[in-house]
Amino acid sequence: MKRRRFLRQTSAAAAGMGLAGMLPVEFLAANRKKISPNEKLGVAVIGCNGMGWTNMTRHFMVDGVECVALCDVDQRVLEKRAAEAQKIQGKAPRLYGDYRKLLEDKDVEAVIIGTPDHWHCLMMVDAVQAGKHVYVEKPIANSIKECRIMMAAGKKYGKVVQVGQWQRSGSHYEDAIAYVRSGKLGKIRLVKAWAYQGWMNPVP
Repeated sequence: MKRRRFLRQTSAAAAGMGLAGMLPVEFLAANRKKISPNEKLGVAVIGCNGMGWTNMTRHFMVDGVECVALCDVDQRVLEKRAAEAQKIQGKAPRLYGDYRKLLEDKDVEAVIIGTPDHWHCLMMVDAVQAGKHVYVEKPIANSIKECRIMMAAGKKYGKVVQVGQWQRSGSHYEDAIAYVRSGKLGKIRLVKAWAYQGWMNPVP
C-alpha cells in the first residue's frame, strides 16, 4: 500500500473513530475488499481493551490494512479481540503479552498504542526505534519532557507518528475554531463544559 494513501485514509478514518466502536464485526467483514499481499499494511495493537481496539476497528475500514498482532496483559482481552479480528479479516493475529516481543515481529509495520497514559512515551520510542510507524492515543504523555523525548525519537528514526487528537484536526473543528476567533460570537462571558462516561465501561 502506498504510504501517502494510507496516511490520507487513516486521517479520514480517525474523524469517525467514535462511530467505529459501534459497528458490528459482521458489517466490517462484509465491507472489506480483497487486496494484493503487496498492498497490505500490517498493523498491530498494544493495549486492546479500550481506544486501542476502537482505533483498530476503524482502521479495518481502510483498504489493505491487516491486523497482524495484538498485545495486552489480559489474556481474556487478547482472546476476545483475536476472535473479532478473525471474523473481520478471516485471519487471526498473533498474540503477545510483552510489547517488546511484538515489536520484533517483522510483519508489523505500524502500531496503535492504546495503553494507559504512563506507558505512551516508552512504547512509542521503542516502536519507532524498532522501525514501526505509530498511532498513539491521547494524552500523548504525562509531561512536557516526555513529549520532547517522543518528538526527538520520531525525528531521529524518521517514522510517521500520529497522536489521536482527531477532535483537533478535523476540518469542521477547524471551522468552529476560526468562527470563534473571528469575533462573530461577540464578547463571550460564559463557557460551560461537561464530561461524561460515554461508551467506555469503568476499569476496576
